[in-house]
Amino acid sequence: MSFFRPFALERWFAAHEFAAPWLLCASDCETRSLRDLLALEEGAEEALLSLRLGYAEPRGSPSLKESVASLYKGILPGNVLIHAGAEEAILNLCLALLGRGDRVVVNFPCYQSLSEIPRALGCRVDALRYREEGGRWFLDPDELNRLLEKGGSIKLVILNLPHNPTGGLPTPGEYERIIESCRRAGAILLVDEVYHYLEHEPARRLAPACEAYERGISLNVLSKSAGLAGLRIGWLATGLTEVLDRVAQVKDYNSICASGPSEVLAGVAVRHLEVLAEANRKLCLSNLALLRDFMARRSGRLSWTAPEGSSIGFPRLAEEEASRWVGAKGVGDSEALALRLVKEAGILILPGAYYGYDPAYFRVGYGRANFPEALARLDAWMEG
Repeated sequence: MSFFRPFALERWFAAHEFAAPWLLCASDCETRSLRDLLALEEGAEEALLSLRLGYAEPRGSPSLKESVASLYKGILPGNVLIHAGAEEAILNLCLALLGRGDRVVVNFPCYQSLSEIPRALGCRVDALRYREEGGRWFLDPDELNRLLEKGGSIKLVILNLPHNPTGGLPTPGEYERIIESCRRAGAILLVDEVYHYLEHEPARRLAPACEAYERGISLNVLSKSAGLAGLRIGWLATGLTEVLDRVAQVKDYNSICASGPSEVLAGVAVRHLEVLAEANRKLCLSNLALLRDFMARRSGRLSWTAPEGSSIGFPRLAEEEASRWVGAKGVGDSEALALRLVKEAGILILPGAYYGYDPAYFRVGYGRANFPEALARLDAWMEG
């Protein structure tokens, strides 16, 4: 591929996700059947069955945009642009906004497209690093200030809150300082909010970027907190209508429009998002208690800074244990561990190297209903 570098994380999943019976690195939460989703709303089944299968509206159906807009304060249906998942929205927004020589700040580690698409477009990409500090994953507002003040204006700041893969989450005060820095710099702030509603303490939930900042753009999708990845419906929400107009022009060159049946189903999900997300948040907390206990019992072999939000965490393989599990003395190699696990136990984890990060780290997902059994199988394998 001459334009984008291969998407390392997605290539890993393409090779292993549908063959491994036990996914311990899933980024999404427990899903529901089509029957269960339709049962949430009277008339939903008839609306789906009577739908005529023509093209959908390029910006999304009016009813779906209205439902999405209702999730935000001060956002109207015209401030929403529906996409076929979050990935398409990231691509279209970057193509609409960015060009060679633009400066972009992206939190690191990150989902690869957040940094790779700007890089491929010729942007200068600066990393705003999450670091383990004070018992949490910390995103330093002062570091953002330093990046914004050096070497020319910043076009776009891209954050993911709560964060993939660490589960890190700024405090409200830290978030306000981040927004104020973007305001002073005149930068657009894109916040990937796909784990919104999965904050472990609801009081820590941050205001969406499109509410909190006049140049903020919120990105969300039904794949994570709602557990409905198969619908492939995401959206951008922002008061920057001129930006959405440019994104819509780019959209004409790829999906053109989303799937009509998916939009009908997505409307049901969005109107009942609080119910869907809260059920998955409680499931995450239940599973997280098991994971905390597991990590405490394995503290000599694994270490971690616990997540504050999302359905994923980012443990680290202790170097002294590498030789026991992966045959590499003094080097924590989670990819070698992952390959052994999937081969010998059918358990899949995601190596940190696939984020361009320290290879001793790996991603664990705890948002699925079968997590307790999958974790028990990992526990038994480690005892073997």
